[in-house]
Amino acid sequence: MIKIILALFISVSAWAGIGNIMALKGEATIERASKSIHATSGAELLEGDTILTKAKTRLQVMLTDGTVVTIGPNSSFSFDEFSFDGTKNSKLSMRAERGFFRSVTGKLGKIAPERFKVKTASATIGIRGTDFSAEISQDKEIITCYSGAIFVDFKGEFSEVNAGSMIELSPQGMGLKHSFSKNTPIKRSMRAFQQEEQKQEGKISESELGEITQQAQPQDNEEQYNQKPETNDPTVDEPFYITPITEDRPQQY
Repeated sequence: MIKIILALFISVSAWAGIGNIMALKGEATIERASKSIHATSGAELLEGDTILTKAKTRLQVMLTDGTVVTIGPNSSFSFDEFSFDGTKNSKLSMRAERGFFRSVTGKLGKIAPERFKVKTASATIGIRGTDFSAEISQDKEIITCYSGAIFVDFKGEFSEVNAGSMIELSPQGMGLKHSFSKNTPIKRSMRAFQQEEQKQEGKISESELGEITQQAQPQDNEEQYNQKPETNDPTVDEPFYITPITEDRPQQY
C-alpha cells in the first residue's frame, strides 16, 4: 500500500503545473509529449512543454516562482526542467531554439541564481538577478541584458553582459558587445546597433550614422519606457508588458 501511494505521489508531482500562459495575442501551440495543444490564455504548463508561436504572435508565461517569460513570433521555447521549493535546491532549465524571448527572473533567480539556465541554439545563459532577452536567427544570436547581469557560455568562451549591454554570437565567434541607454526603446537602440555594424563594414557614412544615433536617444517620457519596455524583436511594433498582467495592469497589445 505504501509503495502504491508513493508511486501515485511521484506520478502526480511529475505532472504538476509549473505555470500558466498569462497573455496571448495571435496563435501558438503547446507541444506536450506526442500531442500538440492549442494554446489559450490561462492554460496550464507542465515541465517539458515546448511553446511554438506563429507569425505576429506574442505570448507571456508566468511560472509558479514568479519568473515571467515573454515569447515573440515564430519562436520555439521549452521549459525543460523546473522545481521550486523555496530553497537552493530549486532549479530552472529553459531552452530557446529560435525566435525571440525575454525573461524576468522570479524568486528562484534570487534564491538559486546558479541553478537558473537558458540554453539557446549556440550558447548557455546564466543569471544574477536579472531581466534579459535573446533573439535567435539562423546566422546569429543577439543577447541583451536590461538589469542585473548575465553570463554567456559560447563554445567554452565566457562573457559577462551587464545591464544596458548586448552581445552578438555568430559562427565567426562572440563579439560586438554594445551598450545602450536603459531608458531608450530597445527597437531604436537595436537599429543604431545594426547601423554601427554597417558603418564598420563601409556600407554607410559617418554622417548617416550620426543621424541614426541621434534618433536613438532617449525620449522625454522615460517613465513610459520603464513601465512598457520594448523588445528588440523587429516584428513587434508595440510595447508588451514584461511584468505579470493583473486586473490593475491590463494587457497591452
